[in-house]
Amino acid sequence: MKKRVYALMFALALLALPALSQAHSYDRDDSDYPLRYVAYAVNPIGIAVEYGVLRPIHWIVSQPSLCIIFGHVPREGDETFVWE
Repeated sequence: MKKRVYALMFALALLALPALSQAHSYDRDDSDYPLRYVAYAVNPIGIAVEYGVLRPIHWIVSQPSLCIIFGHVPREGDETFVWE
């Protein structure tokens, strides 16, 4: 019987915890991270490398006649040039 009472008290305590939590205040001037600006500049370069270099390499490697040479194992639904 004591175990059930303790379990009920524990469950009620867990249910009460979300009511006690509060969000922190957000200050736009204080929350700026300098490396984020570097990421804004580097991201287009990464996208260009993916679409200009890596996807064509994957397309060449995944050709049925070249799968044996490169060891590529095609997966079901593997579409190389899907623009997302």
